[in-house]
Amino acid sequence: MMKAAEVTIDDLFDLVLPNDGTGEVCMVFQTFLDDSGHEANRLMVSAGFCANREVWRAFEVDWKVALARHQLAYFKSSECNHVSGEFRKLRKGKYAQDDEKAEARMIRKDFLDVVARHDGIVGVAVALEMEPYERLAALPGAKDVLPQDPYKAALSSVMFETVKRVRSRDRNCMVNFTHDDGDEENLSACYRGFREMNSKTAKHLAGFGFFSDKLIVGLQAADLIANHTGYIVSKSPDVREGLLEMQENIAFLALWDEPYIQAVLKHGLRKNGEPIPLGLS
Repeated sequence: MMKAAEVTIDDLFDLVLPNDGTGEVCMVFQTFLDDSGHEANRLMVSAGFCANREVWRAFEVDWKVALARHQLAYFKSSECNHVSGEFRKLRKGKYAQDDEKAEARMIRKDFLDVVARHDGIVGVAVALEMEPYERLAALPGAKDVLPQDPYKAALSSVMFETVKRVRSRDRNCMVNFTHDDGDEENLSACYRGFREMNSKTAKHLAGFGFFSDKLIVGLQAADLIANHTGYIVSKSPDVREGLLEMQENIAFLALWDEPYIQAVLKHGLRKNGEPIPLGLS
């Protein structure tokens, strides 16, 4: 049996489409996903990067070189931001000082550069404002349009937009999704529901699985874009563009704010033949 620590990008692709000697019948793209919650700003984020086998293979080499250069077992944004975990060794005392935080940010820049060197990696991210979503999801008829779990809405949007963009490059393709491990039962149910509700997109879905982000470099990259998305949308609209990183790789970044959530709800209610609640019309 394959040990978790031995899992590589090639292993993940072979799990999706085993090599039986006949060759691949279509191009398979692998998407790594992560979530990021920002409680202070009441935001929920789902985001990830997608690429084919050859691009991920080259990326994996470069990312592992960066890990070795900085003597890190893995990269995690929260540990970098707080100079904890793998970054704890930068501290000289109990609390992180400004120069130590600056050093951590310089290390993070090294990983951003790895992403930038691989333009075949496509980023998709969705941030959702929790307060208006929870309020609107509680309206009559909304449960058949808006999932009660806000993250399911963000994740479904990311999956839809990812397949949409991959199909624009290769109509005969399949997309596999690998999420950072966590609430596997709930997220698997979300994936199954997404397949059932999106029959055209479902034809291009290869599967949905889970691994630890400490073991898979693609998931560490997904953590990078998810964390950064939460940071960007927490800022005022007039400064977001100037702060946005990974611009050459991020193909889609959306914010589900109250006007957008209202529009989604009204469209779904009309489609289901349900009345529009007072205040939404």
